[in-house]
Amino acid sequence: GGFLPYGGTFLVFMDYARNAVRLSALMKQRVVYVYSHDSIGLGEDGPTHQPIEHISTLRNTPNMSTWRPCDTMETLVAWQHAIALADGPTSLLLSRQELTQFTRSKIQIDNIARGAYVLKESDGHVDALILATGSEVELAMTAQSTLHERGINARVISMPSCDVFDKQDATYRE
Repeated sequence: GGFLPYGGTFLVFMDYARNAVRLSALMKQRVVYVYSHDSIGLGEDGPTHQPIEHISTLRNTPNMSTWRPCDTMETLVAWQHAIALADGPTSLLLSRQELTQFTRSKIQIDNIARGAYVLKESDGHVDALILATGSEVELAMTAQSTLHERGINARVISMPSCDVFDKQDATYRE
């Protein structure tokens, strides 16, 4: 007791540890995997370092809790979840990009731990929902502003953890 095993690398290199990651999940081992350079964008290392398919692999691994935070606050909540989780591993998928740090209410901060929450409410009637994770949350916020200029009211939902959100009651998910 007293030790929390963890490892870290670029997300694209998760393949090198795929068997160990999968076995830790199947055996419900308490391990934290910290993966950097998560982005749909093409980084300075080119397309060989663009980990698009790795996100779905981790999300679909049984017993794996996967978090893809959009900023420091969501990363803090994800880390707290990883430390508290005793019956399986956690993957933290972190971007290397400089991302906007969003301001939140106390309720929003509390709801991060529920896996998804309304980050930005629409002005008036909701015409559209924009759901995003990780570095794409910033793009979702920009899209909301663009839609607003065109008379479309959109709500932005940040979903840092699909598996945690899926465990919420039906009322919250709705």
